[in-house]
Amino acid sequence: MCITKNELETKIWEVRNLKTLKEEVENELKAIEHEIIAYMVEHAIDTEITKSAKVTYKPQTRTTLDKDKLTEILGDDLKPFEKVSRFNVLRIK
Repeated sequence: MCITKNELETKIWEVRNLKTLKEEVENELKAIEHEIIAYMVEHAIDTEITKSAKVTYKPQTRTTLDKDKLTEILGDDLKPFEKVSRFNVLRIK
């Protein structure tokens, strides 16, 4: 697919507009999610079943490794424990 520079400008404009729209929708989504969370907290429930959905609001945990403490114990060479992912990134400024 070969496009002209003018078509590229149009595509960049479309990307910028869609990103703005995406941000607005994400903000609306977060606001609605906060209302749902407020409902769950207000009613002191962690599960609610409606006609169309099962809603849960429960604590969860995530375990991560502290790189600084690992460095203290193992030294600066953490290369054997690193996992590198490679991918292309499109940036439009």
